[in-house]
Amino acid sequence: MKEEYVEVHRQHLLYRITHWGIVSTGLIIGFTGLRLGNLFGISFPQDYELTLTIHVYTSFIFAFFWILMFAQLITHEWKWFGFHRLLYSIRFLIAEVKAWFEIGPHVEDPRCYDPKKKDYGEKIIPTEVVVPWTYILLTIIMGITGLPLYYRDIFAPIIDFADKYAYILGLESGVELLRVIHRIVMSIYLMTMLVHVYATFLFGVIRSMVTGKRKERICK
Repeated sequence: MKEEYVEVHRQHLLYRITHWGIVSTGLIIGFTGLRLGNLFGISFPQDYELTLTIHVYTSFIFAFFWILMFAQLITHEWKWFGFHRLLYSIRFLIAEVKAWFEIGPHVEDPRCYDPKKKDYGEKIIPTEVVVPWTYILLTIIMGITGLPLYYRDIFAPIIDFADKYAYILGLESGVELLRVIHRIVMSIYLMTMLVHVYATFLFGVIRSMVTGKRKERICK
């Protein structure tokens, strides 16, 4: 039976603005962070202090966009991204992995739209449930480990706490420990972002994050 599709307004304007705000500020933070850490041979002609200032203050804008995204997830997308769907998401991920390695049946894309109800039967690939929460968790850790490196007086208690555990990794100070954690989480953030970008093209949702619209399969 041939699948039928209908064009649906999938993402509202504020959600799209928030998403691209996160992307643009995240790229600035990423590039300036690589410069500050002198990682992967990334370097820019800007003065170090200027790069640091851009990195820190852009991070506040980045955090604002994530707070805005969190508010929208709670108020408009909780049905699809709520914690109540985490176990379902994990089960779906396991099924996807089994299918990928050909040790399990093919997993069908569950996304569909019901024109009669004017609502989705399923709006997302279930594994997407963990994506925003992973980003939010990583962003919080980046803030906790990054801000004390710049505002050392204000966040002295965090540095003092880190001082107590720096020896575990053979480090001499809490500042070094925070910097190491910051870089590790940054690497995880980068890998998560690359997988996310790949998935948006694989599952054909990039257009909806630009125009807000997407042709959705009609629920049977």
